[in-house]
Amino acid sequence: MTSDFSGPLAGIEQMLGDDLPFTIARFLTMQAQSGQKAARAGEKGVFKLRNDWTTQNTKITPAKKTTLFSEVYTDTSNRQTGAEDYLPRQDEGGERVPVAGHRFLAIPTKYLRKVAPGIIPDALRPKNLLPPGIEIGVKYAGSFNSRTRPRRGLGRDTRKKLGNSDFMAFVQTTKSGTLCIFVRHGGVGYHAGNNDAEPWYTLVRNAHIKAIFPMEQLVAEALDADQEKNFDRAAAEVLVNNALKNGFQVRF
Repeated sequence: MTSDFSGPLAGIEQMLGDDLPFTIARFLTMQAQSGQKAARAGEKGVFKLRNDWTTQNTKITPAKKTTLFSEVYTDTSNRQTGAEDYLPRQDEGGERVPVAGHRFLAIPTKYLRKVAPGIIPDALRPKNLLPPGIEIGVKYAGSFNSRTRPRRGLGRDTRKKLGNSDFMAFVQTTKSGTLCIFVRHGGVGYHAGNNDAEPWYTLVRNAHIKAIFPMEQLVAEALDADQEKNFDRAAAEVLVNNALKNGFQVRF
């Protein structure tokens, strides 16, 4: 058995010349993929995500040999409501304001968290508790089971705490002057028909977002950890491709 290695040797020489930009581009793309993987893992650890929309919109720009530039970026803006990308504020901190014609932000309270400690089900969100344009003090009666008030997403424990499916919701100002969405329901621990309404949401004009998701730090740490491995992989890919192009073969 004899082997012909003249092709691969020629490939090494070529990599040092024409294929060096491609090697660097592959390396930069792999670095971006490492950063993307770290960012997505961090998102799952920090946030209570209802689906994979946030992680799928943490994207990369692959490098090209003509530009030698790659990046990790987020695209969590809402093009329907006009809400901007929310993840940068989670990294740096910042102000959040209402969008899409809304006047207030609805901030969940401890009373809602007693009923739904995890991800807030759709049926318990403001848009499914109150109709659009409701006025202060006007009470609205509804059912968590009705078609327009879906029960989808309510877990067994939450359904038990809510009791029967009927509820009453309204917007009212507390004694301290705080505007809230109140909800009255027949849940466990309340006297049927005589339970007090609870403030499930506080309504505010704007809110300060604390920096809780250090995306830049997570990505930087991943780049440092994977730098050598990614360069070796990129160089190996180019060598294999050149070996194939330059006629690597085994003759018997």
